Amino acid sequence: MGAIYRRLTYILPIGLLILTLLAIAWYHFLPAQKTLRFSTGSELGLYTQIGKQIKEVIESEHDGITIEIINSSGSSDNIKRIDSGIADLALVQNDAVGGAQVRSIAAIYPEVLHLICNKSAEISNLDDLKGKTINVGPPGSGTEQLTTALLDFTENDKEGATIRHLQFTDALRGLQDGSLDGAFFLTGLGASIIEQAIGQEKMTFIPIVAGQHRSERAIATAQDFTNGFQVHYPYVSPTTIPMMAYDGVPVRPVAAMGVDAVFVCSNELNQGLVESITKTLFEKRAVLAQKNPVFSHLDEEKAQARLQFPLQEGAEFYYRRREPGFLAEHAESMGFIVTLILLFWSFSAGARKIFVSKRKNRIDRFYSRIGHINNKLNEITSIAMCMEYQTELNRIRQEASTELINEQIAADDAFLIYQNMLNGCQDALGRIRVRLEKSS
Repeated sequence: MGAIYRRLTYILPIGLLILTLLAIAWYHFLPAQKTLRFSTGSELGLYTQIGKQIKEVIESEHDGITIEIINSSGSSDNIKRIDSGIADLALVQNDAVGGAQVRSIAAIYPEVLHLICNKSAEISNLDDLKGKTINVGPPGSGTEQLTTALLDFTENDKEGATIRHLQFTDALRGLQDGSLDGAFFLTGLGASIIEQAIGQEKMTFIPIVAGQHRSERAIATAQDFTNGFQVHYPYVSPTTIPMMAYDGVPVRPVAAMGVDAVFVCSNELNQGLVESITKTLFEKRAVLAQKNPVFSHLDEEKAQARLQFPLQEGAEFYYRRREPGFLAEHAESMGFIVTLILLFWSFSAGARKIFVSKRKNRIDRFYSRIGHINNKLNEITSIAMCMEYQTELNRIRQEASTELINEQIAADDAFLIYQNMLNGCQDALGRIRVRLEKSS
């Protein structure tokens, strides 16, 4: 009894110390809740759609982050909100004006400038806009900014063209009722507004070029024209509207130009937070691309090329994979970690040994079952027996897959050996079946 009491006098204080350290560490490392305001675009616009999808993946990977979507009138409005501190994150065009506090995270996708005109207006290129009624986009929008610069470059703004500044939906109605000869739309490829506009037989795509085309290839034409425009407006790139991009039209590629839509943040955001957000964006790009095809353009090299707004330090750390001075920055945290490692080393080692042993026993069961079938292969005399063993192999594969998903077995070297055994057995069974079918 005295020996038990003496043990308790040692065990109880140690146990209390461990519980106290765990409580302190839990409180210390518990992520602080943070709400980030994400300025996107109109409620039904593409910016808001992709903003919501980015919000979902970031929140799913960061328990301490909540993102609030804020609708806006577009790129210029988003720049002002970042500068004034109203928003922490935003989507903007790479050619947007202003932005002292704006920092880039990644270029998401190219927005393409579409010019849609009534066939009856007899417009074949930008030179033919003179004397026509054209919509250049709503006031303050990215479409208006780019289109106004383009018309100034081709001097169409001085040649009697009647300019309208309508929202996309109003421009669509204008094209339908004939009050507009043409309209510019700066948006991602495949946008529904373009589908609606070009879906009418009397509408057609017009190449974004001036004068005579000097090349049969649309991309070469776009390159020639955009190179000159880039001297005055550097953040555009040559592109094309691909053949049959919109329900069978255009019947051949159309020369165009584009501007990247960029995911940006405030320079005031924590560097580590932005690095983590950037990492999540690229690690989850497959998930994002399944939700919206524009994310298929996400590429680390292209995401940081030709950006107007400089990269935020956190995003730059991610791209360069530079590690900050971790020990200096997290000395206090490291003290907790070292203490916990020393206290729980023996416990975790024992637990791991038990866990690994259980996993090994589970994979050994599959080895045994496959080995049993292998031993029986030479005894197979009918297709029915082949099918019986094939059914058993399928059952083994299904059970192993379920246990792998449930983390009851690990995708390690032992699992690779199991897969090789299973595949080898199935191949041998297949050869036997072919031989039996030929002989019968």
